[in-house]
Amino acid sequence: MSPRAPELRQLDQIEPVQLFDFSQKVLFSPKERGEGFIKLAVTTGKKGARSVPHAHPRDEVTLTLKGEAVLRADGREYFMTEGTALRLPPGVVHEVEVLSEEWVVVAAYCDECQLCVPLKAQDKA
Repeated sequence: MSPRAPELRQLDQIEPVQLFDFSQKVLFSPKERGEGFIKLAVTTGKKGARSVPHAHPRDEVTLTLKGEAVLRADGREYFMTEGTALRLPPGVVHEVEVLSEEWVVVAAYCDECQLCVPLKAQDKA
């Protein structure tokens, strides 16, 4: 396949991986490909699933497809429900908690982030 050819992936053919309390299907990842495009993933969490506080070096955009979750950042709460799109600017420390029985979100963000490394207490201040 030419590096400039379109790529088509079927969501139901992708094996999920664990990310915090969530299950994630990564459609495209620069980490896997060694290229500079953003990561695109569908993430699913059950009620009570949480991320750790983290930030991304570039923007993150999400679109909630199903359910409800709350994103906490800068002492505020942002409720994400079906059809809600959210943009997080680079460097904004945030965490997510699922409120409904199931939450499904499409997210695009930089794959070269510290997502899997919890921030130290002094970094959160």
